[in-house]
Amino acid sequence: MDNKVTTHHRFVKKFERDLKAYYDAADDTRFLKTFNKYMDLSQPSELAEEMLYETLLRAKRPGELVDYSLEQMNNGDGDYETHMVYMLQALSDMGNYEEVLEFSAHLLEEPIPQGFRVDILSLRQNAANKLRGMFTETEPAIGKEEFSKMNLFQQLEFVEKITETHDITYTDFIKEALAKTERNELQTAMLLYLRMVRASGTLTIEKCGVEMTVKPSDLSSLEDYFIVKDVLSKVLDEVEQFNPSFTEAATELIMGHAIYMYPVQPDFTSNAVVKAYSERIEEMLGMEPSYEADPNVKRWLSEIENDIAKNSL
Repeated sequence: MDNKVTTHHRFVKKFERDLKAYYDAADDTRFLKTFNKYMDLSQPSELAEEMLYETLLRAKRPGELVDYSLEQMNNGDGDYETHMVYMLQALSDMGNYEEVLEFSAHLLEEPIPQGFRVDILSLRQNAANKLRGMFTETEPAIGKEEFSKMNLFQQLEFVEKITETHDITYTDFIKEALAKTERNELQTAMLLYLRMVRASGTLTIEKCGVEMTVKPSDLSSLEDYFIVKDVLSKVLDEVEQFNPSFTEAATELIMGHAIYMYPVQPDFTSNAVVKAYSERIEEMLGMEPSYEADPNVKRWLSEIENDIAKNSL
């Protein structure tokens, strides 16, 4: 048994030496052929995988790099940071800049190591620059005058479109427009756009009687806003108990409020807001309130509803 283990170890070391030699000689064909045999014998070392990635990039085979790195990450094999950095580079080489921006945005929300963060920021900036060039060449810009002539629905659709396409060319435009708009729904769409492009600096906004200074890159997604993340599902659980047929209407009600209020953080606990919504829905259905909701929270909720009614679409 010892002889077999020793022999196997020697084979692995020989393959690693051969890989290094082929890599240094830029013999991509022999390197890749040898790497496939090497994988049959052993889990590749971090150095071997780095050489593989560099070889695939050099050989203009980024698609294979993406497939391999995704498989390794899904299996939990190798170094995650190495896989991710090279995968983003390969996606960028393939022209998939929007995917790079999407992946990197999620990564930058996590508490990742500083060195890894720097690499991701660099790849993100490169993709953003490339995408900016593409939009500059292929799509005419919407000017301030044209935007101002749009109705609210058209403005919302426009902002949602440039958010979905990661069009960073409108960053300054949206910052200026946000300072002038008084419509909460449009403010929310603009803030989510600025969050997506990780706009620098801070902005002062007023919503629901609250003035706040926000840093767009530090804002949460709408899905992570407390009303959606911590309140919605709990209220729906309650509604399911006393009137299941009203869950869809309750969802529309609460999501409408979330879009209207984002990113305001009232000085109430999520549970207090859940009780207030549940009791409000009971009242809407003609039922006796049963949640003993905090009157202050109910008053706040009523003010939001009145504000929305006065500024309804």
